[in-house]
Amino acid sequence: MTSITQPQAETQTAQESGPWYSIRQASLMSGMPETTLRYYETIGIIPPITRDPSSGHRCYSQEDLDLLETISCLSATGMSLEHMREYLGNRAGGAEAAGRQIDLLNEQGRRLDQRMADLRARKRYVRLKIEYWGHIRDHDQTGATRLINQSAQIIEAAKRSGNERLAG
Repeated sequence: MTSITQPQAETQTAQESGPWYSIRQASLMSGMPETTLRYYETIGIIPPITRDPSSGHRCYSQEDLDLLETISCLSATGMSLEHMREYLGNRAGGAEAAGRQIDLLNEQGRRLDQRMADLRARKRYVRLKIEYWGHIRDHDQTGATRLINQSAQIIEAAKRSGNERLAG
């Protein structure tokens, strides 16, 4: 992917030299929609992006793209914006912040474990219903009834897993 020409912004420093990318390119490279990039900038998840003074368009540096990659990965785990903001804020803290970074990631790991358990419960329910409808297709009402009567735990687990959003 080609980069756009480097803006001649007054705020540019020697550290910021190198290729610059449009918001479209940053979107394609990060896997996040342009609207999300703008939103994340607006709410402070990412710092203000350098603007081309002649056009006002955002110009993303390689450092910005590296940050977007981290954010994209955190987002893919389902991490909340609040926790993402904290995680990103702690990055410069080095060893002093490492304990909190580990805590944040452990918390996210537990949330993912719960989601996986919920998905497994939902999958067991789908398998149950496939088996149930197989009995119905085969005109085996006795087998269908017996299956439902033996499956109360699967049904309850599936119902609980569907209410995970309500639990907080």
